[in-house]
Amino acid sequence: MPNEAMKKLQPFFEKKERLGHLLGLLSFDVETTAPEKTIEAENDLLSFYGAEYAAINKDPEFIALVKQAKEQGNLNDAETLLIDDLLFDISVMEKIPMEKYIEWSKAESKCEEMWKKAKAAADWGIVEPYFKKVVEIYREKSELYRLPFHKTPYDSFLSLYEKGQTEEDVNLIFEPLKRFLVGNLDKVLEKQSHWAPEKILPHSQDDQARLSIDLLKAIQYDLSRGVLRETEHPFSNNIARDDCRVTTHYYENDWRSSMFSVIHEGGHSIQFQNWPDYQFENHVDGRASAALCETHSRFYENIIGRSHCFAPTLLKLCQKDLGGEFLDMDEETFYRFINRVKRSLIRTDSDEYTYCLHIILRYELERDLINAKLEVEDLPKAWNQKYEEFLGVVPPNDSLGVMQDTHWFGGAFGYFPSYALGNLYGAQILHYMKKDLPFDELLAKGDLTPILTWLREKDFAYDYLDPKEWILKVTGESMNPEYFMEYLSEKYL
Repeated sequence: MPNEAMKKLQPFFEKKERLGHLLGLLSFDVETTAPEKTIEAENDLLSFYGAEYAAINKDPEFIALVKQAKEQGNLNDAETLLIDDLLFDISVMEKIPMEKYIEWSKAESKCEEMWKKAKAAADWGIVEPYFKKVVEIYREKSELYRLPFHKTPYDSFLSLYEKGQTEEDVNLIFEPLKRFLVGNLDKVLEKQSHWAPEKILPHSQDDQARLSIDLLKAIQYDLSRGVLRETEHPFSNNIARDDCRVTTHYYENDWRSSMFSVIHEGGHSIQFQNWPDYQFENHVDGRASAALCETHSRFYENIIGRSHCFAPTLLKLCQKDLGGEFLDMDEETFYRFINRVKRSLIRTDSDEYTYCLHIILRYELERDLINAKLEVEDLPKAWNQKYEEFLGVVPPNDSLGVMQDTHWFGGAFGYFPSYALGNLYGAQILHYMKKDLPFDELLAKGDLTPILTWLREKDFAYDYLDPKEWILKVTGESMNPEYFMEYLSEKYL
């Protein structure tokens, strides 16, 4: 017997999709091409239509139909997941008085505002009292999001980004990875110590822009359903079914920054462009967790983009679009340019090998903050101690230390692990993909079509599942960090 409530919910879903499409277009315009004097007006439009979107979840008829859909049953797998997500969101909102919701939102906005000032002044004291308030809010919020299987307050937020994951799960994954990365860092640096010093020459933004388009074509990003624009902070935006856009930022003194931003953001959008019709028809497109999205962006950026086998393809594109020193550069020199490991302070500029150390230390700090094992006033000292312990470097100031990322100051606790989990998932997928495809041979030929076909059929098709179910469906086993350590060992050791 058909689920009548699901039928009646369709107009609400369609309205949410239309409003989401509109909000995506406005947001992208504000971040990329809107004239300075119209940004305020477009932000007003974003607020207006954002409120319209949010109002759907507060609509009594919508809420009643969602509950009826669950009670009536006879839902397919995607519909079950969708309804369960909506019921969770509704249950949380029902627990929060509107005045408290507004109070919390204002506190987070104020903290972000003060973080910008504090970072610019390299003065932690400016933002500390505001951040302390945010941490207090999230310790209180943890009870609202808590599910029966959550054992700690932090589990509540980890599950928001990675459904079904707990800190116990993440600890079992991150502890051996941390030991491996810290324990072998000196060996990696020693192995690279004979490499010639880097000499990065400048290249114009126009030349890099041509290279960016060629890079997107090389990795099979569909430009008929997307565009490339420039912005201060690169991002990708899944605006609608056939509209997945990417951005980059050009630094004339280092062509590598935009190159890998383009491949990374292109990897995100390749995933979005290749979701099957089933996900759109059942309104679960975009349900992929943060780590699933990072899996595919980092798969293209690192496993493909920084590989030995794909280096000749990238070098030829640089020779074509940038010219100069690339015309006489050999493939091995180019490969070393894009794979040098360093003890760095800044997460976003870190190399493939050390990147997860930046993530793990943030995970440990935010976990302890939410679980009240670490207090805000002690955070800068704890940050510096972990950087010295993990990477052997100490930030000279808090702008390059505890204040370098915006995530915490806007309340995004639980997001950081997604970056490292994406690396781990990617290596596991690579292991199984190589059983089906001559992966290295395809990269050496610059032929990514069979790789994309494999991902579309065996991975992207299941992106709407919860992470634990997804990786089991794609690879036949649960998350196994050994694959990533094997990948790094083979490449760097």
